[in-house]
Amino acid sequence: MRDYETEVIKYIMENYPIRKRWFKPEIKQVTKEWTLDDDFQFLPEDAHDFLADVFEHFDIEHSNFDGENYFEYEYPFWQKKPPKRVLRPLTVEMIIESAKAGRWLYD
Repeated sequence: MRDYETEVIKYIMENYPIRKRWFKPEIKQVTKEWTLDDDFQFLPEDAHDFLADVFEHFDIEHSNFDGENYFEYEYPFWQKKPPKRVLRPLTVEMIIESAKAGRWLYD
């Protein structure tokens, strides 16, 4: 049986490593509890690039994915901002479970 947890974490660590300290080569161990906002500290644009890559690599159907549920977007000062939404954390575990199912499970 395929071990999606190991595969997803390995892929993320190889392609999106996070150093323990900026001046040392040690890499933090990604866990399924990690969130894109807190642990990776992605900007919304970078998070979308990351997710597009992961969705493609693990063949996750994601047409129902709505980034506005997870990321605070910046708008130009002349553009009306949508009402504030309560953002949900997007975790590595959500990616793992969606990889198992073959589709995004959370929107």
